[in-house]
Amino acid sequence: MKVGVALGGGGARGYAHFGVLYALEKNGIQIDCLAGTSIGAAIGALWATMQTVDCFRELRKLTRSGVWNYLDLEIPTVNGLFRGEKLYHLLQSWFMGYRIEHLTREFCANAVELETGREVTFTSGSVSDAVRASVSLPMVLSPWKIGHSSYVDGGVVNPLPIKQCREMGADVVIAVDLLGVVGNTGIGANSSFRMPDDLSDLAEDMRFLKKLLKPAIPSIAFSSILLSQKALTDSILQSATPAVLIRPDLSMYSGDEFHMVEEISEKGKEAAELMMPDILRSLRS
Repeated sequence: MKVGVALGGGGARGYAHFGVLYALEKNGIQIDCLAGTSIGAAIGALWATMQTVDCFRELRKLTRSGVWNYLDLEIPTVNGLFRGEKLYHLLQSWFMGYRIEHLTREFCANAVELETGREVTFTSGSVSDAVRASVSLPMVLSPWKIGHSSYVDGGVVNPLPIKQCREMGADVVIAVDLLGVVGNTGIGANSSFRMPDDLSDLAEDMRFLKKLLKPAIPSIAFSSILLSQKALTDSILQSATPAVLIRPDLSMYSGDEFHMVEEISEKGKEAAELMMPDILRSLRS
């Protein structure tokens, strides 16, 4: 029996995927394939390349101001608030030239082709490029170009890639929905996007950005997109029911608190453990 896990989008809430995957492995559940959307693609790729433990340790050290080491402001803001080149370099350091088709663990990521609005599933090619394309949240992160096409966040059309798991041949699909429990979808008091006061390397003439990021543009982007993704997810679940649906209670976390990996991961672990009887029952049936 082939087991697939669908990891949904949701910004920093995606750290819950760490906890879910840990709980599954701890309970002896072999994951045969994994599909990820947006942050789910990033965490899924870490799992597929067996980098999860090392990268989790690194992310645990991340502070709110430290998040800015991976953000490169685009001025003027044309395609997105951040260019995403620094993020891409981080992904390259994680995935070290891996190609999806050569991974020992089966993986795919989805994105949306900007020119056509078509959902694209990456089942081959550079892991770093596929993940960077999948996380390109409109208005926040610039679209990512692969070949002749530009791509944005896969969650724009499919925030929970159950379909992709089934296309990979999964008999049992475990889906992780980060948006199932309604709560704070926008920018919280601990937002990683709030420009900290100790960034001395920013030029004096850029100080206006502190006002810009309190929290107008990213707040509108995160709130609007995550709310629309929640509606899309609810619609998907009406027609593509997984064997088990895991919905961590992340209502107290916004989508942009990228320095809170340990706390959010623990919520994912708790939710997976709660659903473990259902998961084991599905594997026996």
